Amino acid sequence: MNKIAVITLIIFLLPAILPAITNNDAEQKNGSIEASATSLYDFREVYKGNYSDVQFYQVSGEGLSEEVEITVDSPFRISINCYDGFESSITLPTEEGIFPETRIFVRFYPEHTGEKTGIIKHQSGSVETRTVSLSGTGIENSVPDGYYSTATASGSRLKTQLYEIITNHNVQTYASLWSHFENTDATFGGKVWDMYSDTPCDVPPYIYTFFEDQDTGTGGNQEGDVYNREHSMPRSWFGGAVDPMNTDLHHIFPVDKHVNAVRDNFPFGMVDSPSWTSTNGGKLGTNVAGSFTGTVFEPIDDYKGDLARAFFYMITRYENLIENWTYSEQGNNMFDHNKYPGYKSWVINMLMEWHENDPVSQKEIIRNNAVYQIQGNRNPFVDHPDFVEKIWGDTTVAATNISHDFEISVFPVPASEHFYFSAQEKIWELQIISLNGQIIMQEKPHSMKKQIDISQLESGIYIIRLYGNRNIFSEKLLVR
Repeated sequence: MNKIAVITLIIFLLPAILPAITNNDAEQKNGSIEASATSLYDFREVYKGNYSDVQFYQVSGEGLSEEVEITVDSPFRISINCYDGFESSITLPTEEGIFPETRIFVRFYPEHTGEKTGIIKHQSGSVETRTVSLSGTGIENSVPDGYYSTATASGSRLKTQLYEIITNHNVQTYASLWSHFENTDATFGGKVWDMYSDTPCDVPPYIYTFFEDQDTGTGGNQEGDVYNREHSMPRSWFGGAVDPMNTDLHHIFPVDKHVNAVRDNFPFGMVDSPSWTSTNGGKLGTNVAGSFTGTVFEPIDDYKGDLARAFFYMITRYENLIENWTYSEQGNNMFDHNKYPGYKSWVINMLMEWHENDPVSQKEIIRNNAVYQIQGNRNPFVDHPDFVEKIWGDTTVAATNISHDFEISVFPVPASEHFYFSAQEKIWELQIISLNGQIIMQEKPHSMKKQIDISQLESGIYIIRLYGNRNIFSEKLLVR
């Protein structure tokens, strides 16, 4: 075929080819991707090497002939799951040209310090790209150098060392808490971060504005009216409006007034069959943790660790006072009225589980730093989560006497047929207690060291309590 024939054939076929190309191109250009935001709130400050709390937005599309590819600039990450699977890119399928509305979760992972910006891109073939802008700041760990330099021991001795570090803080006025909350408990968008109504992976049922929605003495007959000041450890437990506990920000949070009233002075606990449930899933009902079967309030999983660390702080910051906190029946269901361990065994075990299952978040770190600027003391269990295990889970227990140089050892750990204890004073009584508070074994060694037969114990975790002349020691025992 000569050149003239080829050109003639192309000219002849061109009208048939062009409509096909034009129609395909039009189909792509008529398609669209829509995002519910063009930018997210600034992620604020995040310790380098850590990750931020989550933000999210919605994306959808129609008229698409290809799958949707979503990419994000480092050091930000995206996922379609609120808690895991965060990557730099996600590819999602379409069905008959439709990309159904999908929630995209975003976190900030700074590897270095400094202000960071980034963009999330949403692409599908030649359809116009949609973007969402991001920003955040990576910072160094802000715990002052040497703040915990004297916290070197374990067990009750470490607890006392921490008490000596965080005691004598700057006491605030009760009225000043309202303004402090704006620094300690603000969401990314500058609203009240209410743990009793917030739903971290969803749109909260209601959102409070600082000062505008503040409790002034009225309202609160239903959820969503006003917010007020929640003593996570009710002040009736320590004698009422008594400072410094009454204004200690490390355990006081802004929360919905109605939920606060329902929670009342009840302990925290675990509930299977609630008599009342808040909008975000908090539950009031009979406790199923340990041997205590009274009424308790169970917060949602996302904030159990926050509240556990607040409770560990309180029993540490006020270890010089807790032996006399006997004002409330509800409080007595949690306290053991000793400097160590401070709470009853069912409480220690529950709080440790909450602490482990809900690790320290960006929210808590920001809050801890803000409270430090206000009060001049820190929550050690936010700065060093490992202190919880070292104090209430370690196998070497220090005494609670004033000299701070008395130790008792329990070994081997874990134990099977027997274990030994070795003390520096005579132990008059030894108890082995189940996690529900039941005394399983009881002996009177009248000795400074002895082998204890535990061959009849089932595998599990128990509490050993040893009574000396002037000291009481408690520690966990793992039996295999």
